[in-house]
Amino acid sequence: MRGEMGYLDSQKKYRIEKTLLYVFIGIAIFVLGLCLNKFEKTNIFTVIAVLMVLPAAKALVGVIVLFPYRSVSSERVEKVQSLLSGEDVMYTDMVFTSPDKVMFLAFLVIKQDEILCLAGREKEDLRYIEKYLREELKKRMLSKKLYVTAEEKNFLERVAHAEPAKEISKELTAYLKSLMA
Repeated sequence: MRGEMGYLDSQKKYRIEKTLLYVFIGIAIFVLGLCLNKFEKTNIFTVIAVLMVLPAAKALVGVIVLFPYRSVSSERVEKVQSLLSGEDVMYTDMVFTSPDKVMFLAFLVIKQDEILCLAGREKEDLRYIEKYLREELKKRMLSKKLYVTAEEKNFLERVAHAEPAKEISKELTAYLKSLMA
């Protein structure tokens, strides 16, 4: 499930299998067409097999987007979960895309008045991530304070000291999940 521990690893496996399935279906259709048409390539089955390249390519893009990232370890997830209380929400393994970049957040925690994020890699452009999320949330009138960091220690301190949530908007959680690849 999106935002849960192990999501990235399971999605990579699923998307690789899906890509291979499309490729094998395309090959099977092509071979069937050859067998039914006396091994001539000019037949409707060849056209259908070529059209199978489109969903296969789309599935391959999904694999390529997720391939560089790994799921967060269970120890780190448990450490963050131990700091949650009330109705706080935690997402992990968040890969999301904008028109310009692919971004990775190891954690996103929703507290009462703020959203706290921990970048998944040191190389992440924190300003860009913060600007992108702020603008996307503002478009949907889901504004909250936003904090993005690459320092795990700072993130854990903020999570521990932030006010616990009494209620989290379903619209906010649904939207944040929709951003995930």
